[in-house]
Amino acid sequence: MISVESKKFKKSLIIGILVVTIALIVGLSIGLALTQNSINNNFSKANQLLTKFPLIDGHNDIPSMVRKNFKNQFKLFDFNDLTKIKDELLGTNGVTHTDIMRLQKGKIGGQFWAAYASCESLAKDATRIHLEQLDMMKRLINKFPDVMKYADNSIDLVKAFNEGKIASLIGLESGHAIDSSLAILRMFYALGVRYMTLTHNCNVPWATNNLVDRLSNASAYGGLTQFGRKVISEMNRLGMMVDLSHVSHQTMLDALEESKAPVIFSHSSVYALCNHTRNVRDDVLLKLKENNGIIMINLYNGFIKPNNEVPTMDDIIAHFNYVKNLIGVDYIGIGADFDGVSSTPPDVEDVSKYPKLFAALRENKWTEKELAQIASQNIIRVLNENEIFAKSQEHLEPIDDIIDQKDLGDLYSECRTSF
Repeated sequence: MISVESKKFKKSLIIGILVVTIALIVGLSIGLALTQNSINNNFSKANQLLTKFPLIDGHNDIPSMVRKNFKNQFKLFDFNDLTKIKDELLGTNGVTHTDIMRLQKGKIGGQFWAAYASCESLAKDATRIHLEQLDMMKRLINKFPDVMKYADNSIDLVKAFNEGKIASLIGLESGHAIDSSLAILRMFYALGVRYMTLTHNCNVPWATNNLVDRLSNASAYGGLTQFGRKVISEMNRLGMMVDLSHVSHQTMLDALEESKAPVIFSHSSVYALCNHTRNVRDDVLLKLKENNGIIMINLYNGFIKPNNEVPTMDDIIAHFNYVKNLIGVDYIGIGADFDGVSSTPPDVEDVSKYPKLFAALRENKWTEKELAQIASQNIIRVLNENEIFAKSQEHLEPIDDIIDQKDLGDLYSECRTSF
């Protein structure tokens, strides 16, 4: 027989359990609500920030995507919304990351569009392909005058943003575009190119690429040749930014030693967090600070997280935090590499998701001033400092040195009739 005291105890226990359960449910609900409010607030603040300050991405490969899928023929696609035909597209796993609709949703204020030709074109038709990419990109910009505006200097970049348009600048992704000719380099500058990546994933006769760093005897390959150093000097004289994404570790060091103007990594991430040879080591980051340059963080899965793992937003933020803690926020930007990579993080899968990235950075205690810096102020500073240095060099004659024909090798001699 159960005593009266026992019944009272059980009743009290049940009531106690119910009270605790209800408190936990209420507390959890309040916590979830507060978390959701925080997320919503950060997202709203991120959108406000990117309305106030232009987001300038350092590297987008839409020219390559258009060439690969449409042979640069505008009648074959509608750049307003490419999601309608994404299953028909080739290249980035059948998906393009960029179109007008998503650029606007992503609050893009400026974009460096990358003209690119594969390493198969080296010493063959690389120059022609790059020229056709420039032509295609300028036509695309002109096709959407209410949305995009061509810019080739820091002043026009800011003016375009203030007009509510996407400032559109052009970079060369591959140094083999100039066919080892300083004259061709100058002509690309005259056509509006404002940075050149010294190599892609192949050596040029005057610089080595990142793949040599995977070899046991990487040091034997060197970095910049003497002609390569002249390329850097001529780029400085012109005001064309030196881009060190894709190059070897030694080429990075040599270029940082040679360049008198700030250099860029237009689309690279942190080697210490993901040990891919395309990423940037600590010793180079420290020299980048001395140079006053910038690393623009790449969002390709394989440069954020090793071993084919899918990166989370925390993994992405870790790259920004690492550089910030090592050398400071003044040297960080964003160069996502959209439309040039095969996989992107679920949280930032295309150009429309930049506000989500900035909301996450804000959640990680990045201030508005710091976010404005990585959005655009740092890259505008670097571009402007290159312009200022070029202005100081106006009294100098163009460098008209010719590369030593021995450095070209048989591959180049097959397609040349003279120096």
